[in-house]
Amino acid sequence: MPIPILRESLFHFSNRTDDSDSVEEHEEHSRQRLRPGPRTMPKSSGACVHCKSLKVKCEFAPGETTCQRCQAGNYQCLARSRKKRKPAPTHEDLQERAHNQDVQIQALLLKFDELRAKDRIEKWKARAATLDTHEPTLETKNLRVEKPRWNGRNKSAEYAVASYFSPAGKGLNDLSAPDIVKYCALQPEDIMDLFTIFFERINPYFSILDPEMHTPSKLIWTCPFLFTVICAVSSRYYTGRPTLYPLAMDLARDAAGRALIDGSKSVDVCQAYLLMAVYPVPKKKWTEDRSWLLMGVAIRMAIELELNQPPPAICSERESLNRTRTWLNCYCVDGSHAIQFGKMPMLRLDDYLARNSRQWYKSSPLNIPFDIHLCAYVHIIILVAEWRSLTGHNLTRVLNIKDFDVVISVMETEEKLAQELAMWVEAYAEEYIALPLAICAYRGNTTQMITSYLRLVVLAVGFQHSAKTGLSRDSPVVNKSIHAAREVIQIMVERLYPTGNLRFAMEANFLYVSFAAAFLINLLRPRFLHLLNENGQNEIVRDVHRLIEVLGSRDVALDGRHTPALYSRFLSSLLDKHTGKNQRTFSSTPSSDNDDTNSPHRESHQSPQSYLYSWPDIIHPNSGSHENEMQASCFYNDDSVDVDMDFGLSHFVRTVTEQDLSPTQTPGGQITPQEWNNWGPQTEQVQWPPIQPNSNWRPW
Repeated sequence: MPIPILRESLFHFSNRTDDSDSVEEHEEHSRQRLRPGPRTMPKSSGACVHCKSLKVKCEFAPGETTCQRCQAGNYQCLARSRKKRKPAPTHEDLQERAHNQDVQIQALLLKFDELRAKDRIEKWKARAATLDTHEPTLETKNLRVEKPRWNGRNKSAEYAVASYFSPAGKGLNDLSAPDIVKYCALQPEDIMDLFTIFFERINPYFSILDPEMHTPSKLIWTCPFLFTVICAVSSRYYTGRPTLYPLAMDLARDAAGRALIDGSKSVDVCQAYLLMAVYPVPKKKWTEDRSWLLMGVAIRMAIELELNQPPPAICSERESLNRTRTWLNCYCVDGSHAIQFGKMPMLRLDDYLARNSRQWYKSSPLNIPFDIHLCAYVHIIILVAEWRSLTGHNLTRVLNIKDFDVVISVMETEEKLAQELAMWVEAYAEEYIALPLAICAYRGNTTQMITSYLRLVVLAVGFQHSAKTGLSRDSPVVNKSIHAAREVIQIMVERLYPTGNLRFAMEANFLYVSFAAAFLINLLRPRFLHLLNENGQNEIVRDVHRLIEVLGSRDVALDGRHTPALYSRFLSSLLDKHTGKNQRTFSSTPSSDNDDTNSPHRESHQSPQSYLYSWPDIIHPNSGSHENEMQASCFYNDDSVDVDMDFGLSHFVRTVTEQDLSPTQTPGGQITPQEWNNWGPQTEQVQWPPIQPNSNWRPW
């Protein structure tokens, strides 16, 4: 039975508004489309596989489904199919791919770190091969502790050290000595000498370690970082191996970085960071110094270890003292750094342990002799911190505060510092009678010098404020400022220098005396010259000139890169601006007539660059810096110029750190890096007449 043809018009719902012609055209088109007739196979939209390979089109005969070219070549005419699309990755696939990439990146970074470590080790080996093996000098022999020597000279340094310091119950194969032992080839006797130097020559000036607790046999295994730092810092004064210091400090810096990455956290690690901050490696430019970074790490670690809290009950008595001693040193270092750079301190002013430490130095029979000096410094810092919190940490803010008398505040603080020092001098005298150690007398004089320096820092603010309204020779601020500055210099020259221990002092001590000398030098400007009589001018020049010679002498400066040598150059340049080369001869100091071309102040005449900066002039950034610098260097010769001046300590520190105080070969020519490394002391030992102590001198 034939299937009836369904007409589309039966299912068409036409709109009554449609035109009749449109309806007829649509029905005709439907009839033609459904009319039976010859049918052909649908063609592919493109060429078949064979024709596509030949890059031609397919040609079909009527009624054929195979193209003519495939028929002629007897090929199978296959239509090209669309390539299968790759399914989109799932979220889990993307996560796995990202994880695999992270693993690959970590592997590459680890390999890169291994290559860098290998390169660093090769450099250490090359430098270690060049280390001198001089015989120990008499001074070094005197410092050594008489203990059994290691006789296995055919063994490596690591084996020797592991054998000598091996704890009970530990095999040699289970012990791994620090890198400084391996690459510096430290024998057991070298380690004992370095620790002896540290506790006799360094720890008395920065008393942070207890010699009964921090022994080499303990630290070498429990805290290799602190062990490395002690050996590295001491190596600068180890005359038995004079070339050991650079490599040892490289290893100490590497140990500091690894301790930071590994997350090591202990009291010993905190102490190691503080030591590296206080005794840094000399830099060509002070702006390259990173002591503040190590200091910040140490203070933050001390807070996390809760050293600012009373020691836990489970701690032994010696360990409790060690924790408190470390925290008090953190407080002093933080306060001193904030005062120097005009910053806010990291630690709170109302710190519990600091404010309750006045009698801590005699809280236990296990206290070390230098704890009393630490307590004194803490309470002196507290007084200055209180004054800074009252006036603000910015001198500009102080001068703009209404109804606030800066001079009265300065004089009251200076009086408090003097009274605090007098109390501690009496305490020093009592301790000195009970334990008459020469190094304790040295520390007592250091406390007096630091207190006089802090008095000058406070008085300099009042001096600058009074200078805007006019100063007179009888002004208390002027007289007390001059007295405090001269006292700082006299204590260092007349009390500390003759002991022979000044070369082991912390670098901050040389900053203190340099600030005092620079303050006195700037009183020789025409603007302030009326504040001094002729005798006072000569005394200032004589004191500063003598200090320059002391700082540059071989008894103080270890080499030309040592901080006292750099400050000697700076003060020499500053003094030459105000006195001139021909006016620096004095009848009481015949050695000053020596024409020593190697001395720092003689070399400053050869370098015109030493006149580009001047303290306390403020360089405004409105015009060219070079022109401003040249103008600033000439202000002291012009009474008509009223230049802005800043006598603050922070401005002094910035002025010094911005200058390149390395020596020059020729006018305007800088020395090469190799010559910097080989730069030795520039001045011979000063041949001064014997120093007679003042009538008010006391051995504490």
